[in-house]
Amino acid sequence: MNEIEDQIEGYLLPFGERISSLAQELRKTIINKTKPKYELVGDSIISVNIGYGFTKKAWDCYCAIIVYSKHINLSFPSGALLSDPKGLLVGTGKRIRHIKISNVEDLNKPEVHDLIKEARTIAIEDLEEDHKESETVTTLIKPISGIKKRPNNSQAS
Repeated sequence: MNEIEDQIEGYLLPFGERISSLAQELRKTIINKTKPKYELVGDSIISVNIGYGFTKKAWDCYCAIIVYSKHINLSFPSGALLSDPKGLLVGTGKRIRHIKISNVEDLNKPEVHDLIKEARTIAIEDLEEDHKESETVTTLIKPISGIKKRPNNSQAS
């Protein structure tokens, strides 16, 4: 592992092996299947947030992994625009929708992959050419200060 991967693993450690492994599997899936230019990582007060996009702006992300103590939300900043024939998306806001990911089976549903691809397509449509695809993913870590309200290792399930 490299320094960035070690730091991400450190952020995920308090959530326990099950959630940490699920988050890492989701990271690999998104990076390998959608080839983002940037992976934006933020260690927030109650969660770890990992967004994927083609610029360094969080609102430009096409999807994000939001890691909580018992589950992961796969969030779509443009979720209200996505077709969702299976009714997987949750939320009533003007833009954001999410899917609760509790296990690998949730992650492997073809309709979840379809939503990620559609969100990516929407995000990339209006970008200038220099922001589009890249052979490598640049991970940017931006810690968010505040009192952590996450479980410690002994409490994580």
